[in-house]
Amino acid sequence: MSQDLVPEYQIDEPIDLRADLASLGIEEVDKGVCEDNYENRGILRRAKLNWDPVFSTNGMPTGLIRARSKETTKERRLLSLAEKRPLLVNQSDNNSDFLTGLDLLAESASDYLVPPWVVHSTRLYLKEQEDGGPKSAKRQPLCQPHRCRQIKDDGIRCMLWASGRPKDDGLCRIHLRSTKKLTSDDIERARTKLMQAAPYAVDKLEELMEFAESEPVMLKAATEILDRAGVRGGVEIDTNVNIDVRPAAEVINERLNRLAAGAIHAAARLSQDGADVVDAEVVVEVESSGSKTFNEESKDGPVDLNDGSEGNGSITFNESLKDDMDPNSREHTKNKERPALPKEDNK
Repeated sequence: MSQDLVPEYQIDEPIDLRADLASLGIEEVDKGVCEDNYENRGILRRAKLNWDPVFSTNGMPTGLIRARSKETTKERRLLSLAEKRPLLVNQSDNNSDFLTGLDLLAESASDYLVPPWVVHSTRLYLKEQEDGGPKSAKRQPLCQPHRCRQIKDDGIRCMLWASGRPKDDGLCRIHLRSTKKLTSDDIERARTKLMQAAPYAVDKLEELMEFAESEPVMLKAATEILDRAGVRGGVEIDTNVNIDVRPAAEVINERLNRLAAGAIHAAARLSQDGADVVDAEVVVEVESSGSKTFNEESKDGPVDLNDGSEGNGSITFNESLKDDMDPNSREHTKNKERPALPKEDNK
């Protein structure tokens, strides 16, 4: 920023108490004053210095910030603590606790030095204690506010109020916000530690691979190193697809051959068991002049089972059906020798 464009401003702090920004590598507009930008704020933040915006004489922002040295910051905190000294339990100790309970409500300075929510929470706590505790056994007792336990870099305890809840761990809302971590932050911190420990783990694996007393340990260390390096045992994957296209006649012929082979094998097994296989004979019925077939009789009318004749030494279909239907002839049918059936030996 050009010196001609710097608006008129006034700083009451003595020059000797201002921070030396040139030693931090910041271009100063005035002693302890620099341009307000991201780079300068980052340098001040790493140096653990605070800053205040600089306003012009007519109250307009100037785009400048004034860095506060550690001495200046501590002096300002001591001045603020002097105003709150009536609230200290031990007024000679800068890090003493604040008054709580009835002592806090009885202090006249608490009307303008204590936040309203602290006074309200203290009254609710005292009322609950007078009633004998929480109204329900499932309800936790109320807590009374107290001074934040965090001690800053200048050695002075934080002067803000904490809610007193156990989960807040005695911290105010400012320090609780900076110390309370999310689950994702813990995972990220653990991942960072693992990345930092990776080189040492590799060194240990190399040491075991070279100087281990047991050969299985050496082999395991070498395998782990190869595995982490991406060199693994090869696995051959054949992506070719073979499609066998054959004619339908060939497939049918192959199936018929399998059926024929199965029939031959079954016949061989039957012959080994001692059973005689008799080939089936085709029986041709010869029509006689005095007999009718079953189909012709069914056309003429109802079939008469009693009407049957023998011709040329053969039994007609009607007579066979009559024997099967007659219960008295079942025994005769069982003993009757039937053609085209395998003969079994009676043992």
